[in-house]
Amino acid sequence: MLARVILDHRYTVSDEDAVERLRALADYWDAKHGVKARWEGHVAHFDGKVMGVRFSGAVSITGGNVHADVKAGFLAEKLGAKAYVQRKLTDYLDPATSLEELRSRIPR
Repeated sequence: MLARVILDHRYTVSDEDAVERLRALADYWDAKHGVKARWEGHVAHFDGKVMGVRFSGAVSITGGNVHADVKAGFLAEKLGAKAYVQRKLTDYLDPATSLEELRSRIPR
């Protein structure tokens, strides 16, 4: 059974910078967890399985807001998935951290 998770996160960088920062996060998740993102402009579609929890959804980036609409297995909340994603968004959208630094975190 899948549960719907809605998440909104404000940012202060430009929309273009936010997209590049979240592309770096998506690349990190791909290298670390095998989660693939398919980008269509400012929207990323994700499908994957992490720690045995299957999920799928879309993330849109526009107007100073990241909006995620995800369907995830019931264990996602128990494993702290929403809090984890919020922490990652806060980190990757922090203008004090350079895009180059974010890209250097991607496992090789």
